[in-house]
Amino acid sequence: MTEEESCRCFTKNNQIMCEIPITLPTSKVRIKRIKRSEGKEEIEPVAPRKQPLNPNDYIEWQISYFDSEDKKNLIEFGYLLEAFYKSGEIRSNEICDIVEKLKAIKTFEESFVIRRQVEEISLISDFKLLYEKTPILRLDFNDKTFIDIVLRHKQRAVGYQAMVYIYIPINSPNIIASRRLINRVAEPKETVTWIPRREHILGLLKAFLIASQKHRNDIIEIITKKMEICR
Repeated sequence: MTEEESCRCFTKNNQIMCEIPITLPTSKVRIKRIKRSEGKEEIEPVAPRKQPLNPNDYIEWQISYFDSEDKKNLIEFGYLLEAFYKSGEIRSNEICDIVEKLKAIKTFEESFVIRRQVEEISLISDFKLLYEKTPILRLDFNDKTFIDIVLRHKQRAVGYQAMVYIYIPINSPNIIASRRLINRVAEPKETVTWIPRREHILGLLKAFLIASQKHRNDIIEIITKKMEICR
């Protein structure tokens, strides 16, 4: 993963934070507009360099934990988990209790499939309308941030893979920008700073542990070998 593709997480003045690019086309961060009404949800991609941002917009971050080039280098969630532990904001027994509770359950990737549903109508000529029903596990937080675990088709292999996304409201008080984001387009190569809370980190820990066996194994390796706890 290149530097441009990842988000930079760091500690400054005892504050743990992440610098997130919101305009890079090659990154795993997107801006999404989420509209909710009568129990339904519509998600639209936003081009932040062309469309003014509004209060319904979220930063969608497909968060990682290892540097794909070097698994010894913790990035993003891997860095955050270790940093929150070292700072004392999250205790070892909290992490170990979550691991113990979730390490043996069947994963999301093993439990669900993507299904197709055919509508009994013809829209164009003889073509039928089909919808792909993609299972999503969601964890909501009180600050309107949420985590989605989404099942996707594997691009270069047969089967499915679970991906973990965190959605951060663009107008969250935990987002710091050079100037107010709402009602303006983003500047070239603009970044924002996000200050995560301990509940976000514990939620992401749970998400990776239940998403897939690979994610579970990786996270347990980080905890037991890198952080040297829960052995």
